[in-house]
Amino acid sequence: MIQSDLIVRATEDAGEVEISGTVDALLTWADVLIRDDAEITTGRGADPAPYARSLAGVRVRTTPHGLVEISFDEEAQALIFTGSRESMEVLGQNVRGLCQEGVPGEHLHIEYFPDHFYLAESRIALVVARVD
Repeated sequence: MIQSDLIVRATEDAGEVEISGTVDALLTWADVLIRDDAEITTGRGADPAPYARSLAGVRVRTTPHGLVEISFDEEAQALIFTGSRESMEVLGQNVRGLCQEGVPGEHLHIEYFPDHFYLAESRIALVVARVD
């Protein structure tokens, strides 16, 4: 288990989730995406606004095949990423791109659309935000 300064906040129905953090925290998450059975516990900010709640962590489960599925574990209050190492690597590259080419305050929207090349269908719209 990895302790991180990432902040993970969600709407009440977890239809939109934001993962925000420093470049270092986001890069650590990008690296974790290609590990099997990894878990990051996150900081829970005092006020999740403009979202309804803060989540406790992020879990990663790699599979032999498959696109990245983003789901929500209500009991654990965690965001779950499940998919092949290859698909997870593409997601990680997008996060790394935000860290390397983005500027503080910039964010990235990661959402499923039909025939998406690395994301499986999911009701969760993900926003990744760089804070430094």
